[in-house]
Amino acid sequence: MRREGRVRPLALALALGWLASSTGTGVAAAEPRIAYAPHKLVSPFRTDRAGAQFALPGDLPRRGALVATGNALSPTATWIIVDLDARTLRRATTRLSDATRHGKPTTVIEHDASRDLTASEIDAAIAAANAVWATRDPAPIDAPGPTDALCSVALFDGGDVLHEFGAACPRAQFVQMLRALTERSR
Repeated sequence: MRREGRVRPLALALALGWLASSTGTGVAAAEPRIAYAPHKLVSPFRTDRAGAQFALPGDLPRRGALVATGNALSPTATWIIVDLDARTLRRATTRLSDATRHGKPTTVIEHDASRDLTASEIDAAIAAANAVWATRDPAPIDAPGPTDALCSVALFDGGDVLHEFGAACPRAQFVQMLRALTERSR
């Protein structure tokens, strides 16, 4: 008895599941296969969570990364947040409002979008973050010449935070990798 041209439902479901997980659509991410932050270099940019101040309203990830870009002359900023525990990528745009709280301007979110990360995306983010935790940034932090640009790169591991910032984005390769992940979201 020949069965050409007929695919069993279970085989089709398994094939579609594999395809969805390998392309990053429709399937929740699996557990990461790489340990996060096993080696941390001593750095003047490391602080505890209480010492790290960010203008993004709401909670930041317990373990993960953040890249914020904007400039001193504009009230808007763009945020990329990777939450390794929730396995999500979030992209937000914020604006400083006219309202103040405790004498400081408040920030409001104008755009906010999140998506689940695939297992391979989580592994890539962890590998890139581990490289940041374990090495000094060889690139100069400030861009040459006058600029009003601001960039902040932060890694979170429980109460431990590594926060580097400057006119040019520190850890340019890490920032490019996170931006590439956000481009897949559009």
